[in-house]
Parts: sequence; C-alpha cells; structure tokens
Amino acid sequence: MKLITKRLLVTLGMLGLSTSAMAVELTLGHVLTEDSHYQAAATAFAKAVEERSNGEITVSIFPAGQLGGEVQMIQNARSGALDVVVTGEPPLENTVPELTVLSLPYLFSDVAAANAALQGPAGDKLLGYIDNHDLVGLGFLSVFERNVYGTKPVRTHEDMNGFKIRVIQGPGFVGAYEALGAQSTPMAYSEVFLALQSGVVDGAEASPEQLIQDKFVEATDFYNLTRVHHMGAAIVMSGPSFAKLTPEQQEMVRQAGKDAAAASIPVYEANYVEGLEALKQAGIEIVEPDLAGFKEKAKGSWETLLTNIPDGQQNLEALQAE
Repeated sequence: MKLITKRLLVTLGMLGLSTSAMAVELTLGHVLTEDSHYQAAATAFAKAVEERSNGEITVSIFPAGQLGGEVQMIQNARSGALDVVVTGEPPLENTVPELTVLSLPYLFSDVAAANAALQGPAGDKLLGYIDNHDLVGLGFLSVFERNVYGTKPVRTHEDMNGFKIRVIQGPGFVGAYEALGAQSTPMAYSEVFLALQSGVVDGAEASPEQLIQDKFVEATDFYNLTRVHHMGAAIVMSGPSFAKLTPEQQEMVRQAGKDAAAASIPVYEANYVEGLEALKQAGIEIVEPDLAGFKEKAKGSWETLLTNIPDGQQNLEALQAE
C-alpha cells in the first residue's frame, strides 16, 4: 500500500498536480498502557493533527509495546518503518548522546522543576539535537519521578551497595546507579517482572503508577522514594516520514507535538498521586529515606559522566538556569 501511494505521489507530481490534499496515515507506537500519560499525549497528538488538517492526516495508535520495545521503535522510526514514537528519553541516548545530560542523577529537585526546564528554551535546544539523526523531536512530555522498587528496602544510601537493579537501556542511567554502588542490569521492560520474581534482580526503578498499570505489585514488597531521576519522555517523528509531508503539514505536526506535551502533564500528576495511594492499599511499604547521602554520592559521578556527553556542560548550565 505504501509503495502504491509513493508511485501515485510521483505520478501526480510529474503531471504538475498538487499532492497537498492527499490523505496521510501515520502510525504511532509506545510501550505503556492506555491509562498512561503516554497514551494521553498520543491521543492529543492524533486529535490535533486530524483537526488542523481537516481529516487529511490521521493517526493510528498502538500502545503497550504492540510495535516493539522503545529501542526497536526508535530504530524503525529512523528508517521510516514507523512514523511516530512516544518514548522515554534514555533509549534515545544511544542515538542522540547529547540527551544523556538529562540522566544525570538528581539533576532536578522535583517534577515541576524538571517540566519547567524541558518546556522552555533549554528543552527546545535538546529537541534540536534529535533532528540530526533521521528523527524529528516534536516535544518533551511530562517527566517521570523514578524511584527504586523491589524485594528489598532502601532506607539509606548504603543499602544501594550491591543492589541488583534493572535500569533503562541508556548509558546515563547505568552510570548513575553504578555511582550509587548498585549493580546496574540493563534489560528490556518486558523482562522485568520475571526477573523480579526469579531473583535475577533485587529491584528496578519506575514511577508508582507504572507498578499499578503493569501489575508489578505482584512482585514488589517495597517502594523506595529515592527520586534519583526525573526521567524525560518525548514524542518523536520519523525523519523520512516527516520529509514526505508538505511544509503546511509539517507545521501542523510540530504544533500537535506541543499539544501532546501539554496534555501529558496533568495526566501524569494525577496518575502519580493515585498510583502511590494504590501501592499503599496493595500493602507495599513506602520507604522515605533521607536523600542527602544519595545526592552527595550520586552527584560525585557528574564530572565523569559529563566528559562523555557532547555539549554536556553547556546544556547542564542551560537546564539549571530555567
């Protein structure tokens, strides 16, 4: 079908006919559930482009990893096999190393501060790096507050020593937890539940609503409010797919990315509160450690991590200035 569409566009162009009214069907994938702020962003994006284009552009949404994991979807977007991805930022780091600055531990004080930085000029600059890799950065969604959960409590920073933790497949997250003394174990999100049940890992890190939405409560005893990261997330379009759009359609898509970002923030805030309460109701112990020791130890890794991040120091300063 796509091949036929391409041939038709070429034929119309040769005849000197406008292709601006041709229907465009976009496919969007993400790994979270339909209750997540990823889905809220995807839905807002689809609605915005369809309305702005008067139905000329439509979007089909595939949540819950139906189109693969985030690393796989990012690569498919770069090749043009997938049109749009809503993804956590760390899986983008292998492709866009400048983004690794966002994985510095304790970079932001809270969710509000992180969102303010990423919705401002510093965030726009970081999105620009994505455009150099056969992708188009359309917007940063609400960050996640990432906390350590699993079968062991983390009451002091010493409890992280030797803690076998699944981390997102991004160099910044691996380095951050190793700085805290943990044994970082990158693995696909789909493998985490069995890894917890079997003792392959002692824990993982996530936002509270994810444990409820993805039923990790069945393999979790403790949720530790370590707040190591406020993890960015982004809506990203395939560069090849974007290039096929008219300039007018491209602007519609960019504006829809902003709508998606705005829609995600209140949904995440509500999901976080509800998720933490649901964990308590499920009998999971909520541990609130003193974070001073965590911050001191983790921030000691910044200098080493920054040496491997292109434009790291200047982007760090821009983020902290927001």
